[in-house]
Amino acid sequence: MSKLTVVAKSMSSLEIAELTGKEHRNVMSDIRKMLDELNIDAAMFSATYKAGRNNTYECFNLPKRETLILVSGYSVSMRASIIDRWQELEAKERSEEHTSELQSQLRSR
Repeated sequence: MSKLTVVAKSMSSLEIAELTGKEHRNVMSDIRKMLDELNIDAAMFSATYKAGRNNTYECFNLPKRETLILVSGYSVSMRASIIDRWQELEAKERSEEHTSELQSQLRSR
């Protein structure tokens, strides 16, 4: 029996900062405030990354819903950047699923 690994799509606070042109620390603050107002435990989306001299820093990995809630308070151009990126991620996932299905079909012949 094979193991099934489920990976939820998410967008990191680093990517959100890059796409919107906001400083990462400000995006982090916005996320904390949003999660607090939604009564969501920030630990659910908390992560770390290494940068610079291998220092560890905090970030968040948000699913689509929370990402869209977050950027709904941002400018139109910032929202458009995030929505465009989500569409890219979803299109890539659909393409990968289709490729996987084709490979399965070819193996079963």
